[in-house]
Order: sequence, then structure tokens, then C-alpha cells
Amino acid sequence: MASAPAASAPAPTPAIPYRPEIDGLRAVAVLAVILHHFSAKLLPGGYLGVDVFFVISGYVITASLAARPATGLGDLLLGFYGRRIRRLLPALLACVLITAALLCLVSPEPGLMLGVGWRSLFGLSNITLYHLAVDYFRPAIALHPFAQTWSLGVEEQFYLLFPLLLWFSGFCRSPGRGRATPLLLGVLALASLLILLRWLVVDQPAAYYLLPARFWELAAGALLFLALLPRPTAPGRLPAWGFFPPLLALVALVGLMALPLAFGALPLLGAVGLTTLLIGSLRPGTAAQHLLSRPPLVFLGLISYSLYLWHWSVLSLSRWTVGVSASTALWQVPLILVLAVLSWRCLEEPLRRASWWPNRWQVVATGLLLAGLGTGVLQGLSRYGSARLYGGDPDSAYRDPNRPASGDSGSAADCSSRSRGRLLLVGDSHAHHFMAAAPALCQRHGLAYGESATVGAPYPPLHYTNPATGMDQESSSRYALVAEQRWDQLIQPDGPPVGRQGVVVLSLRSPLYFDPGYLGEAVLGRTGHFDPLGGAPVARQEALQRWIAAVAELVDRHRQTRFVLLLPTPEFGGEVPMELCRPQWFRPRLPAPCLEGQDRRGLDRFAAFFEAELRRGLAGRPNLLIHNPAAALCGPQRCPRLRQGALLYSDGDHLSAYGASLVLDGLVADLQRRGLLAAAPAAPGTPAAPAATAPGSPAPAP
Repeated sequence: MASAPAASAPAPTPAIPYRPEIDGLRAVAVLAVILHHFSAKLLPGGYLGVDVFFVISGYVITASLAARPATGLGDLLLGFYGRRIRRLLPALLACVLITAALLCLVSPEPGLMLGVGWRSLFGLSNITLYHLAVDYFRPAIALHPFAQTWSLGVEEQFYLLFPLLLWFSGFCRSPGRGRATPLLLGVLALASLLILLRWLVVDQPAAYYLLPARFWELAAGALLFLALLPRPTAPGRLPAWGFFPPLLALVALVGLMALPLAFGALPLLGAVGLTTLLIGSLRPGTAAQHLLSRPPLVFLGLISYSLYLWHWSVLSLSRWTVGVSASTALWQVPLILVLAVLSWRCLEEPLRRASWWPNRWQVVATGLLLAGLGTGVLQGLSRYGSARLYGGDPDSAYRDPNRPASGDSGSAADCSSRSRGRLLLVGDSHAHHFMAAAPALCQRHGLAYGESATVGAPYPPLHYTNPATGMDQESSSRYALVAEQRWDQLIQPDGPPVGRQGVVVLSLRSPLYFDPGYLGEAVLGRTGHFDPLGGAPVARQEALQRWIAAVAELVDRHRQTRFVLLLPTPEFGGEVPMELCRPQWFRPRLPAPCLEGQDRRGLDRFAAFFEAELRRGLAGRPNLLIHNPAAALCGPQRCPRLRQGALLYSDGDHLSAYGASLVLDGLVADLQRRGLLAAAPAAPGTPAAPAATAPGSPAPAP
């Protein structure tokens, strides 16, 4: 019997010559992104440059795989992943490590951001950013120095799947045999587009950050290559579509980026469609091909990867320090260009073209080792970086002007006696944040205090999920049990206070659980509720009614106890992070939102809605009061971040010790004015509490 012929490598597709116009298009895309990141006013739709990159990547990667048919799946994967590692990892690793070290100089708490940084080395940063619910179009994202790596995560996850798809469809074994490849890609692209349309309605961060909603854009580039491949008109060069003027497509694409279009299906479809038409119709000798092949544009396209990495690092770190403006752009633009050129010349090009090791598996192993070492450095910076490197004053703007200076407090008061009035603070972290000011209750009001607070778990317990806070059904059920146990411990052995002995203050981050859209924060809209018995979904309004019924049952069970339910405090989640409102030597000017505060209309709308629901469900219970803390924190129209040079908040939604003391002073004064809480002499030498304002009425403008 004759032996079978030895397996041989399939013949590759004829090499496709370098197309400088593709690099010119990359330059257009990266310039659009950079202009948008300097200021959205310069190019409102410049974020669509990333979508142009996705189409180009799909096209180029498919061309690369077509030119290198493999003898086996292992041969294909090792070669492909080795090339990707040499191409992407060195520049990314250098950018992430340098940026991380600089971040630790200006941020006292860089841990979450550094976590995104090390995950970017493994192509996972987009998933982390999704879970953090960082909205790419809100000001806060501009301060996250690794947020630009989300698109690399999408591409790297695509790279994991795409070679397998082309292999099992037959294309990589022999491009001529992969007749099912376009059909398979088309079906997957259509499914991805449908996922995008669905997620735009129910979970917009997922539509932005996650591969299932972005696959169709990369697939569009791949399908474009496959559509051109079967009909070559010249040896070694793919044909172009002659039916569409490429210059018109280029002008339309730039015009689309100039429009102030919100992220959505139509802008994405327009950008992907126009990019596909442009690449498919570019022909030698056309005006568009001549324009995109100009040497300056081609060079910017060649360094576009390093430009994309470093422009965001420079702008983000600038926003942590000196800001971004027309005057700072005079040195920021040259700095970005110099860093990108150095990265390209010293890392990208030489390491991309080097073989690294004789065996391709060694290249992949080296890449994983380098990513692991980078992760170790970032973990070390996360743990020790701010303590060792932070160059600012960690206490800046967090002083409490109401608290007497050290040595001036006189004799310390003893408020431990049960005969004194007490405030028992009960709820989630929005009950706990009052503990920073609780000692002032004794100093200024002679009141004892206690706490029953569980982060993420209000009391009475709620059963909810939110991917942004890491809350799933299992965690929610466990925290609910903890909240019940802490309440039981708080009221043992004598039960809650009765009469004028004190009050129980129920405080919770009510917008997180119940906001129907008044505040417009992406994090708040991602909360879902479930039935603790079977895990079935529960509508938000029904969850609110169930919680109010649980409050009613609690209040009825302790009829001799006074309960106070606090309405929400302001939230600044979508604004400039509170950290940037702290004066530091490296931050000569505070951002405008720090000085202007926040419009309170959204807060007032939600507070009115929440209060109306509470009064409807809790009517006829004289031992329950509702108090609005916005009276102590906000002016008639805006809620400031700073007062007397001190911050009222420690982060986007929690109060600082100063802000908490203002709320507690107003609450105690109101209760004493109503005769519901026994007044007691304050400790000698302590300042008097500020005059009370009626609940719900605006405080004097700061």
C-alpha cells in the first residue's frame, strides 16, 4: 500500500503590498480621538475614531492571517499570538508602568485605577471598567489614566476568538476553502449588532465596553477583506470598489465626527459604514488615496498606537494637576508627540520586528511573564505607592471648621450614661459616614451615639444587585442577614430608646436603590431587585413599596421609639472626583465644578418623589419623622462641595466629617425644637451648634 503523502503547508495568499493610505486613515482616526479628548467641543464625535480603528483592525488582521496559512491549529495560534505580543505588549507595558508611578505622586488612593492598569496587560481592562460603571462620556473618566485601554481589551479578546473562527471555518487552512467563513462572520456580526441595540436600551456601559456589542465592527473589516479577496484585479493587490467616490466617504466620515451626536446606534453605524466604504473604494490615483498617503499622515498612522496610549496618560495626569486648557496644550501636544515617537522608535518597531526567541512558544511565554511582572509592580504600587510616593497633603481640605482646635476643647464630656439622649445611626454606608462626626454629638450636644451600619445593606434590608458595586444576589442576601444581626446587637439588652431618651436615625443611599432616573447617573440605573425567596426579579417601584412596608412594620413594633428617616444627600458621581477639589501644591487651580457646586434640581426631584412615597406608605405613624439633610448642605439652587475652604464630602456620595457634622447639627436642633430630644449642656469650651433651619427649607447660600 502506498504511503500517504506528507502534510505540507497550504499555499499562502499572494503578499499584499503595504498600503500607506491605511496608515493615513489611522492618523485621521487617532487625531479625531485626541482632539475629542482635549475638549469635546473641538470635535464632538471624535470618539468615533475608535470605531474606525476597529474596522481597520478587522481588515488588517484578516489580511495578516490570509497571508500566513498554518499547518495546524497550534502553528496558527503560536504564530498569531506571538506577533500580537511583540506588536502590542512592550509599548503598553512601558506606558502603564510609567503612568502608574506618576499617578502615585498625585493621587492618595490609586488602587482602583492601578487595578485597571494591570488588567490591561491581559486584555481585561474593558471588563473591569464596565463593572466599575465608569461612564466614558462623563468628566470623571478623564481622570482615569488607564481608561483608554478599554479598546485594547476589546481587540485582544477579539484576537483570542478570531483565529479559532477562521481555522474551524477552513479559511486559515487554505483561504480558498473557507467558503463558509463570510456566512459565519456575517451571522455573528448580525448577532453582535442586535446585542448592541439591546444593550443600548438596558445597559449602555455594556454596549460601550464589552466585546459582544463591538464584535460586529471588527467583523465589518474582516468581511470587507473577504469581499475583496476573490476578485483580484492586479497581482498582489486587492481590488477596490469603483462604484463609490472615496473622497466623498472621507469627507462624510470627518463630517460625522464634527456633529454633536450622543453615543448610540446611528453614529456607530455611520462611522463603521463610511469606514468600510472608504477602505473598499480607495484606488491608486484617486484624490482620497493621494491625500491619505501624504508622508505626515502616514507617519502619524505608523505611530498611532503609541499616540493613542500616551495622549491619554498626558491628559489624564494633567487633569490631576495643572488641568487642560489652550495654554497648557502648547506643551502637552509636543510632549505627547515626543513620547509617542520615542515609544515607536525604541519599543514598538525594534521589538515588533525582532524574533525574540527561536521557538514561538517562548515568545508567548515571555509575553505572559512580562505581563505577570508588570502586574507585580502595579500590585506593589497599589499597596505601598501612595504611602511612599504621594507628594500632596493628605489632610488638605478635610478639616472640620466646627471642631475646636487641639487643646481648646476644655473638659471632655462623658455621654455614656443611659440617662442622656442618644442617636442610633442605622443603615448602609450613608449611616456610617455620620460616625466621622459622631464625637461632636457629645462635645456640642451632650448626646451619646451608636451605630448599626453595613456597607451596601440598608435597614430594613433590601435585596438587590448592581454590577457597578459588585453586589450580586448571594452577597445581597448575606449582607441582609448581617444588617439584621447588627440591629439586634444595637438594641440589646434594653431595646431602642423610648420617649425623649433618643431617636433611631434611618439613613441609606436611597437613589442607588430607588431612583427612577431623576439624577441621571449610570451607576444608579443599573440596580435590580429580586425576591429573596425565589430570586425572581422585582420591579423597582414594587421594591420601594416592600421596603416602605418593612419600615412601617419596624416603626409599629417599637411605638415608644422615635424614628427619623433621612432623605438623600447630594451625589457627585458624574462630576469631577472630589479628590480634585483638594488644594495641593501641584494643583494650582481647582476645577470649575469644585467652586461652582452642583445644580440641586435633580436631587430635589428625587427627594420629593421619595418623600411622597414615604408619606403615602407611612401615614398615621406619629413616631416617624422625615428630615431633609439638603437644608444643611445646599443653597437655594446649588449644592457646594466646599464651605469655609473645607470639603463637605469625602467622595462622590459620602459626607466628610464636616458635612456630617452640619447635617447632625441641623437634625439635633430640629428634634430639640420639636421637643422630641432632651437637650443637654455641651462640653465646656465647645462651639455652639449653628441655628437650625426648618426641615426641607434651604440653608443660607454659602
